Amino acid sequence: MRLRIVVTGASGQLGAYVLDRLGPSAHEVIGWSRSSPGHRAGFPIEPVDLLDLDAISQAIERDQPDAILHLAAISSVDQAFRDPETAFAVNATATGFIAARADVVGCRVVFASTDMVFDGVRGWREEDDEVEPRSTYGVSKKEGERQLFLPYPSLMNNAVVRLSLLYGPSRIGKPTTLDRVFDGLRAGHRQDFFVDEFRTPLDYATAAEALVRMAEEREHSGVFHLGGIERLTRFEMIGRLALHEGLPVDLIGQNRQDDVPASEPRPRDLSLDSSKIETALRGFKRPTLEGGLDRCRAEP
Repeated sequence: MRLRIVVTGASGQLGAYVLDRLGPSAHEVIGWSRSSPGHRAGFPIEPVDLLDLDAISQAIERDQPDAILHLAAISSVDQAFRDPETAFAVNATATGFIAARADVVGCRVVFASTDMVFDGVRGWREEDDEVEPRSTYGVSKKEGERQLFLPYPSLMNNAVVRLSLLYGPSRIGKPTTLDRVFDGLRAGHRQDFFVDEFRTPLDYATAAEALVRMAEEREHSGVFHLGGIERLTRFEMIGRLALHEGLPVDLIGQNRQDDVPASEPRPRDLSLDSSKIETALRGFKRPTLEGGLDRCRAEP
């Protein structure tokens, strides 16, 4: 079925992968971006500021989408801590407003949330586990999840997809965290990574596949987790990817969370159990860590 799909955050790292994934499809796609309008994968990216609720309302009325992939966010933990008002305005208030206006036009919303809604006390979290975020960013995304469904009963057709740590090469010119790490290793710079922080990292390309399918397959509603198949420390993750790239692993050192001052507590274990989404999306498979990096480079 041909759909009209809006992608918020279309000029971001994940947004680029999502638009590339949608490129070969028959869907009519419109991207939204606050700061970088233009085109990607043959689709227009329109200027829409999520801090401007009137602009959101006008854009939804103009675009009349069947589905909104809501990826836009203040996603930097440090930025959210420094400016909580803007973080809540974008991550929570705008999300609730998008959901309310989408309901008027009969549109489904798929909201990209985060593993950081959990406290990190134990790993392999499932969708029904209680959320207790420890950071301003996590609290703002928790509120965004709440506002996605309430107070409109019809919005139960919406979906939350909690993403784990994403990795891969940039497609927007601005380097990803992994790009910067690799550049540093190539330049001979030693870098240290946590051995006591666990995530289930997933590549951008696989995340994009799952999110697009969640927009297309409208029967999937509620909360879903989307992470990789392995629970890894940052040290293990970077070491394996560097080895896969043929980069000097002897420049990769170890540290612990307590070694690095932080403005807010760092959760220790944010690993996600993603079996629910793998069951829901028939044929969907998550690659190994190294396979995910290869996939990011191989697919459009």
